[in-house]
Amino acid sequence: MAQPTTKKEFKEWCLRKLGKPVIEINVDQDQVDDRVEEALSYYWDYHFDGAERIYYKHELKGSYLTVADATGFAVNDTVTGATSGAEAKIISIEGNNIYYKILIDADVPFQSNENVTSTSQSTPTSISSIYKGLHEAGYITMPENIIGAINVFDLGSNITAGSGMFNVQYQFVLNNLHDIVNYNLTHFYMSMMNLQFMEELLVGMTPMRYNRHVNKLYLDTKHSRLDIGTFVAIEAYQIVDPDVYQDVWKDRWLQNYASAKIKYQWGTNLTKFNGMTLPGNVQFNGEQILNDAREEIQRLEEDMITSYSLPVMDMIG
Repeated sequence: MAQPTTKKEFKEWCLRKLGKPVIEINVDQDQVDDRVEEALSYYWDYHFDGAERIYYKHELKGSYLTVADATGFAVNDTVTGATSGAEAKIISIEGNNIYYKILIDADVPFQSNENVTSTSQSTPTSISSIYKGLHEAGYITMPENIIGAINVFDLGSNITAGSGMFNVQYQFVLNNLHDIVNYNLTHFYMSMMNLQFMEELLVGMTPMRYNRHVNKLYLDTKHSRLDIGTFVAIEAYQIVDPDVYQDVWKDRWLQNYASAKIKYQWGTNLTKFNGMTLPGNVQFNGEQILNDAREEIQRLEEDMITSYSLPVMDMIG
C-alpha cells in the first residue's frame, strides 16, 4: 500500500508492520493513539525535521476591555470600573473593544462582568472579557505550537537603528560613496562589525525568558518604552504539524519508532497472561515481545541522537 498521509492511515500502517491482520495485535485503539502521540512528541523534540525555525511577529496592541456597548466612550477618556475602582486612559476603540496601554494604578485591575463608565459616558456597561497586553501583563502569550524561543530582535532605538538619513549605515555610505565604489568593501564591513560590537557592549540584547509549558514570553526590559502599534520579532522554533504537512507521516524513523512503541504496549498487555496455557498447549510470551520492543526503542533513540539530531552547540563566553 501507499505511504500514509493521515493519522488514521499511519496507525494502520504501524499495526500492519507488527503483523495485522495475519495475527491479532492485542492493543486498544486509544492505546495506539497514545503511543503515536508519544512518538510524535519525541520526534518534535529531537528530530531535525520535527521543528522549524520561524520569525514570529507580535503586534503590541495594548490591553482591551470587551464591553456590551462601547457607544459614548471616547479616546483620551478615563474608563473606570464600578466594582474594582480600576482606571485607565482610553487610547483607541474598535467595535466594542476599549483599548488602553496601562492601568493608572497597576495594583488595581479591572474585573470580569463588572460595569464600567468613562468621562464622556456615565451610563454603565458590563465587561464581557478582558485581554491583558504586554504593558499590563508583563509577558506575550505564545502559540501552543511554539516549543522554543531563542532571540528577540532589537526593540526601540539604538546605535544602528533609525530610518532614512538618521541611519548610521546610510550616513556612512553617503560620506564614503566614492571610496566604496572604487575600492573593496573591507573598510565598510569592518566598520559595521565595530558598530555592532559597540551596540552589544553599550546597549546589549533584550533579556528574555520562555518556557514551552507556560507559553509566556517575558521581556525583561522597560515596557513603557515600547509604543503601541509596534511589532516585536521573535526568533523561535515551532513544531511541524502533521495535520498541515502530511509528509511527516512518511518519515521512516517516525514510522519505526511509533511501531516499536505500539509493540511495547502490546507486550505490556500480554505480560498479564504469562504462563497461561491455551488449547493446543500454546502459551503467551508477552515478555519476549516486551523485551524485543524495548531493544528496538533503545536502538532507535540512539539513532536519533547520533544521526537525526542537530549537534549540540558549544557556548562560548
